[in-house]
Amino acid sequence: MTNPRNLLAVLAAIFIAAGSVHSAEVPFLRGDVNNDQSVDISDPIMLLNYLFGNGDTLACMDAGDVDDSGNIDIADAINELNYIFAGGAPPPPPGPTECGFDPTIDGIDCLSSLCDGQGDPARVAAGHLIHRIAYGPFPGAVDAVVNIGIDAVIISQLNPDDIDESTNLPLVALEDFFSATFPVAEETYLYRPNGWFRYFLGEQEPPANWAQPGFDDSSWGRGPAGFGRGDNDDLTEFVQFGTSDVVSLYIRNEILISNPIPVGTPFLRIDYDDGFVAYLNGVEFARSTNLNGTPPPFTATTINGHEAGIPEYFPIPAGMLLPGINVLAVQGHNQSSTSNDFSLHPTIVSTLATIDATRRVVQSRANLQRFPFIRGIYALRQLQSVLGEFWENHLTTDFDKVFDLYRNVRNRYDNRVFGSSTAAQSQAADIEFLEYDFFTENALGYFGDLLLHSAASPAMLIYLDNILNFAGEPNENYAREILELHSLGVDNGYTQTDIEELARCFTGWTVTRIPDDMAQPFPDYVTNPVTTTDHSWTSTAIIEIGEVWKYLPGVEEPTPNTSGGPTTAWAEVAYDDSAWFEGPTGIGYGDNDDATVLNDMQNGYISFYARKIFTIPNPATTERLEIEIDYDDGIVVYLNGLEVGRSRTMLDYAAPPPYTASSGGHEAGRDNPLYIDLDLHRALLLPGDNVLAVQVHNAGISSGDCSFLPRITSNIPTSRHVELSNRQGHWTFRFDPDHHDDGAKTLFAGTPYQIDIPFGRVGAEGVLDSLDVIDGLVAHPNTAEFICMKLIQRFVSDDISLATIHNGSAPIELQSLLASMVAAWYSTAPPGHIGTVLEVVFDPVDQQGPFWEVSNQRSKVKSPIEFINTTLRSLNAAASTDDLAFWMERMGMDLFQRDEPDGFPEVGTEWIGTTTLLERINFARRFASNVDNDYMWPLDSFVNPTAGLGVSEVLAVFDEELFQGTLNEAEKCIVIEYVETDINGQPWPLDPQAPDYRDRVRDMVGFLFSLPRWQFQ
Repeated sequence: MTNPRNLLAVLAAIFIAAGSVHSAEVPFLRGDVNNDQSVDISDPIMLLNYLFGNGDTLACMDAGDVDDSGNIDIADAINELNYIFAGGAPPPPPGPTECGFDPTIDGIDCLSSLCDGQGDPARVAAGHLIHRIAYGPFPGAVDAVVNIGIDAVIISQLNPDDIDESTNLPLVALEDFFSATFPVAEETYLYRPNGWFRYFLGEQEPPANWAQPGFDDSSWGRGPAGFGRGDNDDLTEFVQFGTSDVVSLYIRNEILISNPIPVGTPFLRIDYDDGFVAYLNGVEFARSTNLNGTPPPFTATTINGHEAGIPEYFPIPAGMLLPGINVLAVQGHNQSSTSNDFSLHPTIVSTLATIDATRRVVQSRANLQRFPFIRGIYALRQLQSVLGEFWENHLTTDFDKVFDLYRNVRNRYDNRVFGSSTAAQSQAADIEFLEYDFFTENALGYFGDLLLHSAASPAMLIYLDNILNFAGEPNENYAREILELHSLGVDNGYTQTDIEELARCFTGWTVTRIPDDMAQPFPDYVTNPVTTTDHSWTSTAIIEIGEVWKYLPGVEEPTPNTSGGPTTAWAEVAYDDSAWFEGPTGIGYGDNDDATVLNDMQNGYISFYARKIFTIPNPATTERLEIEIDYDDGIVVYLNGLEVGRSRTMLDYAAPPPYTASSGGHEAGRDNPLYIDLDLHRALLLPGDNVLAVQVHNAGISSGDCSFLPRITSNIPTSRHVELSNRQGHWTFRFDPDHHDDGAKTLFAGTPYQIDIPFGRVGAEGVLDSLDVIDGLVAHPNTAEFICMKLIQRFVSDDISLATIHNGSAPIELQSLLASMVAAWYSTAPPGHIGTVLEVVFDPVDQQGPFWEVSNQRSKVKSPIEFINTTLRSLNAAASTDDLAFWMERMGMDLFQRDEPDGFPEVGTEWIGTTTLLERINFARRFASNVDNDYMWPLDSFVNPTAGLGVSEVLAVFDEELFQGTLNEAEKCIVIEYVETDINGQPWPLDPQAPDYRDRVRDMVGFLFSLPRWQFQ
């Protein structure tokens, strides 16, 4: 047997010698000069072109040696013309009608031929069909197609809704396993994300009563959740995790619950890495399954790891959560002291079930990439699955770009919502899956639906930067690609002006999050779009700009400690501010927004302090409370003496900063104030009088401006409002009228396809600009031409392109097919029904045309996903789909992650090179050997190990199963020589009685999968 590297050399030599056919020294038809498996007038014409230097070459020289003289000369052309037109003698053996080898030893040979073994023509045709409209046949599928009828199979696949997948147990089981479901419900935060907790680092055991109400935690640290290190989602970070012996953290906080408690079931919603135990009012009520001990000691580590990023829900037992003040306490534990990440982020939610039972989501890149394999291997709707992958590739987007955006999404309070890799993956994977799923479900429907869905898909809006496409600042990326790659084709009937005009049409197309009950079906969410943002509530001011505040210039610490350092006593309710100055806000200078001007601040002092008493009758109000402060340059905010937030420009300072601290730069009046979620601090609020206090710092003592404009509001969310972190919402298209260019636009000016967009479409009507263009693109003949051409490339032949269509060099039969497909494109209303177009290609009734031409069979190199899926399907492998995306990437294809917007090539020659062929060989040998439990195949279903089958008999079994009996003699010889030759080149017959018989048969199958013939469909 040959090692993989030597095997690669053998197979690569065959590829190089034979081009796109099957083996060296192969059978041929004498006189079939152009290798189309028939002898006709085209053959002597090609022979004359070869002889007289017009550029033709002959892959099979023996076929051109019509008189078997050992030379190719004018006599061969004359003899062939005489045979065709004058009843002359047929060419000598193997002759013009039966494939065979050259019986004459001469100086010429045949390295390329379409002659195959003599398989049953009906089975060969069925195998060809299944390799094109499906990911190859399962065992028995070829016979089933023959029995059912090719026409019936095609019609069935063109109408996938008639195929019931609900009882397809392998498909259903795998799709369920690699996706997640959660109950659809109305979800309300009772204690919101990024709450402030007291914390105690687990360097020793905390006091035994640390989780109890009444415990004095004033000596503990204080900061916002999440707590941890290394996950890109930590607001309070601890470098001790992973760098010391610390493996635990204890947090606690008083939370205020309204009376009555909101209707619904309360849950602890917690994100954690690696384990936790949670207590409510001193009583344990939830813990991760990987943590032992009651309670676990501070040195406890978890049994196994758990990655943060997807919060989990733990029910709070009835009666534990009380109206008024409750103490939520959580101890978090790491897997080991060397673990480089840790997370702890608890919230409390109330859920109220709705009519819809569950919602399915795909939560990781790995699971997203499984679905084209799951469906490709197991779906009964094979053509739909093939086309789902085709459209996903044609309208390609990039998971990585979507992931990067969501990893940096910040909420209203400037906190990352999906900061960890796992959290961002969960958003990006689901967005990409929903797009792919639509393409699959609608693969045989109208192209206009596919194009419109793509245009409004969050994945596409992010990938090609249309979320950055604004009136007056157009971004042309998407406009260019929808013309160049998605509809008309490269340089096929558009100009740079058309790109610019189309970019203006798409201004304002962006992404938002909506509550589930706002969701609309396609296309309603595009034609009747959401126009508002995820943040939507009605507000009542508790403190408004213009009200009088007390303030004190920062010429010294207002309430120094005994050593002169800063304290927060000045921010407490009981502090006497009667000696302070007072004036209305804004307070500052130099910004033209100051009602109280600090004329002496520039070059006088770098900070000032401000405070105001305000009244909250009922801190447990169900209304949302929020602080909003516009500022220049930095602020630290206190409620009743405790810090509740600070600007990013002050993050480098300890709490509290000294009066001399200089801030980073920040300009007021640019629509980026500091928002503080006061709901997180309700337990600090007092019924009646409270104090909001702020220290304001400039970037430098000579700074030319300073601003302080504070508000507190009480807010009632509307039905439109949704939290970005609320799993009951989902991402969708939003049309933003404020960023849409409502001017007149013209595309394809001066052509019969001119599209005029009127001036003045305001509000939601502005979305019609792009809808009109998409309709125009679908109706454009260049779109019909381009899409039909790509479908020919996918299902029929690589020998066509826009260039060869336009210069007339594309094969005439493919040009004729293209014309018929374009006619079918326009035969429906609206145009572009893909099922109708493909019916022309497959011709189920007559089974004529290029799709059925012998020369187009086994002529297209399989893409990596086609190679993997057909290989696994061929032997009925039980595929969990583990590692398949890894192998696909090594073969050169990384679905959902292509950086370039042009998609992976449909032309098969792009897929075969020395490196990628070796990866195919490695995969085939590994799969066939059954060493990987992720994809096992039942050898005994094909070869009875007790039947005593020799190498030729075993080969005949797999020739029929894999190739429908079409292996030629040269290929059979190669396989037998490989199997029955040891690594030293010595004979090694296959012995059915030997203990290694099964392994050697599997190795033969791996070699068959490595043959050039198996690389083609």
